[in-house]
Amino acid sequence: MFFLIAGLLCSASVSIVLKYSSRWNYDRYGMLFINYLSCLVPFLILQKGSSLPPIDKDFGNCLLFAIVNGVLYIAGMLLNQINVKRNGAILQSTFARLGVIVPTFLSIIFFGERPAPGEIIGILAVLAAFIIMNIPEKEGNSRESRKSAFPLLIAGLLFNGAVDSFLKVFQEFGNENLENWFMGMTFLSAAMICLAIVLAGRHRIGRKETIIGICLGIPNYLSSFFLLKSLSLVSAYIAYPTYSVGAIIVVMIASIFIFREKLTKWGFLSLALIIPSLLLLNL
Repeated sequence: MFFLIAGLLCSASVSIVLKYSSRWNYDRYGMLFINYLSCLVPFLILQKGSSLPPIDKDFGNCLLFAIVNGVLYIAGMLLNQINVKRNGAILQSTFARLGVIVPTFLSIIFFGERPAPGEIIGILAVLAAFIIMNIPEKEGNSRESRKSAFPLLIAGLLFNGAVDSFLKVFQEFGNENLENWFMGMTFLSAAMICLAIVLAGRHRIGRKETIIGICLGIPNYLSSFFLLKSLSLVSAYIAYPTYSVGAIIVVMIASIFIFREKLTKWGFLSLALIIPSLLLLNL
């Protein structure tokens, strides 16, 4: 249980760091370069002493998948930054976790899997929450201002879900023995893409970018590491719901009591639907 709690705390800390740093004026691409470079360090430490895999067709496919995954990682993290600033840490964290519906749909459409009754109820609850989330708070409120935030949350959900889906895609079409290298090359690809953007444009890598990047990169990597460790000790049907909902609850408590973040009544209602739906989708 220690690994599971450590994993959800690390996962929640990513949203908390994004929320805290949203008041800082920093370069996003410079920060992301440091973030993915920090993620790469634990991978290199864990690979110390291991032999390099053969440079063959499987390795080439692994590299190609990793580059695509790296692009998805960057897009997802950029949207997470924007959503924290625009919509708050609670909604950003919640919708990022709802990305689990993307691999669910892909498994149904492309891999012939059939959803269980609980998953169907969870998906319907998510759709209901989406509709409620898009209701303006008051008649006099600008409908445009409400709609401008909601598509960003949906985009964050889709890109975070695409990242979750790509491991499934790699498991289907790649060499499973190269999974660790797939993740390592994903971080390397994301770091190199961000570095290329920094060098090509007027971007910087300074003290703020380094601090935020390291504070994001370490828990970013450890959240997945601890989750995988917990799965060897705790049943998946306990680990995944606890990991997802636990992270949201930690972010919610921190956002309300530390950052004084507030939700509208529709936001609370949609959150009340989303949390049980996450439990159903992860069972």
